[in-house]
Amino acid sequence: MDNLDSNRINQEQEIDLKNIIKRLWKNRKFILVIIAISLLLGVFVAYTSPISYTANITVVQQTGQGSGSLGDFFSMIGMNLGASLSGDILSPTIYPRIVSSVPFCKEIMATPIVVEKSKGVPITLYEYYTNERYQTRSLLNDIKRYTIGLPGVILSIIRPSSSPYTADTCKINGIIALTASERDVLEIIRENMRIENNNRDGYITLSYSFSDPKAASVITQQIYSELEKNIKNFKVQKQIDNLEFVEVSYEEARRNFLQIHAELAAFQDANRLLSTAKARAEERLLNSEYDIAFTVYNELARLLEQARLAVKEATPVLTVIEPVVVPHERSAPRRGVILVAFLFLGLIVSSGWILVKPFLENIVREVREDSDEE
Repeated sequence: MDNLDSNRINQEQEIDLKNIIKRLWKNRKFILVIIAISLLLGVFVAYTSPISYTANITVVQQTGQGSGSLGDFFSMIGMNLGASLSGDILSPTIYPRIVSSVPFCKEIMATPIVVEKSKGVPITLYEYYTNERYQTRSLLNDIKRYTIGLPGVILSIIRPSSSPYTADTCKINGIIALTASERDVLEIIRENMRIENNNRDGYITLSYSFSDPKAASVITQQIYSELEKNIKNFKVQKQIDNLEFVEVSYEEARRNFLQIHAELAAFQDANRLLSTAKARAEERLLNSEYDIAFTVYNELARLLEQARLAVKEATPVLTVIEPVVVPHERSAPRRGVILVAFLFLGLIVSSGWILVKPFLENIVREVREDSDEE
């Protein structure tokens, strides 16, 4: 019985598949027409989309060096100085948050670039994005702007162009106020800036997409420089904090050492002959405390010098393994991908319409019959 049911189901599926193939073949001219229209639309999109170039730089992060036996020494005596002097640097997982932050993007806005329409005169990236006379016009962008982007154009005219916060207020309160145009440019920069962290191989790739290949290279180099500066500032500040901590610990150890030294000297002056066992035991105890205090004081003195040198040195925290090279091939639009996508879109839309059309006609017929009966 089960075999009969399965055979019947298989036959029904074969019949349905044959009907679908016959229906598609019968309407092949319609499918070809829709595919041709879709391809023409794809050609229009592919050849009217704005051209952009992507510049890349690949770097690796230098790892901090531990304090070795000196750190172990302080761990033994309950002082966590080893970790504080390990030269810690920011984790690469934080880098995307740094490059997308408002202060970072504001620095990138000020990047000087030279584009074709600036006629050799350097302009800032902010000026490029806010002044249309520097930009390359794109038919597709113009169509999008005045169709689906028309509400945004209207809002940009209506909304105020300046922030309610004055420069003095921002300076006093330590806040950042952006104008409407600055917010727009910030979003554009975030969209075109990329950072990829390859945890498996241990390298980081920074990139920026722009309409001009040389300008894209300049902006990418600036992104790298700003990121390295942020990481260095964090590292230097951490080393300054470490230095302050060691200085406090050193002063405490010094006072303790001088106090024990004075107590030992006073005891020895008062008990020169050491005639009793109690006096000898007390002297051994004072000597032991003196040795410990001297060891801590001596090692902290060495550690203090190391901390001072660490603040002064300016070693790079990012090493470039693949420098920025001016791209010679555009990264967008990917015309071949666009044409293939529109080809499949036309095939799916036309085939779907042919298969769904009978069901829609039946629904419309039933609705009309029901309305006639009423």
